[in-house]
Amino acid sequence: MIEEIKARCNSRLNLIKILSNKKWGLDLNTLGNLYKSLIGSILDYSFPCLNSLSETNIKRLEVIQNSAVRSILKLRYDIPSNILHNEANNKLKLLTVSNRLFQLSERYVRAGLNHSVPLTVRLVEESNKGFESKYIEYQNPLYTSKDK
Repeated sequence: MIEEIKARCNSRLNLIKILSNKKWGLDLNTLGNLYKSLIGSILDYSFPCLNSLSETNIKRLEVIQNSAVRSILKLRYDIPSNILHNEANNKLKLLTVSNRLFQLSERYVRAGLNHSVPLTVRLVEESNKGFESKYIEYQNPLYTSKDK
């Protein structure tokens, strides 16, 4: 599955690299929106499956986003990833792939709870029961004190 997603994203990445060339005259906002529609949409619509991937596979997708950001912002390839991510967030309003997946998951669960979707409610309740342990110090992020 990861190879298929990577292949689809990489073919679109080449288009972004071409269009980010100065001769096309596209601004950052347009190029950022192109990224979001061409590549970000693939990742967004795949988020339920991607959340089950290992951190290593998520990083493989992050490489694609980093390459697009470097092309769009005309950044060198040796720039540290923390600076790259900061620039992507500030100038293009792009989160890292892992943060975006977390954000989408959180929205999905919250919407399910707000609309009382039986499966979502049951899964959160069962998850909370699993987190009631004397060995776990941190509260389940899906469960807030107002849910009690």
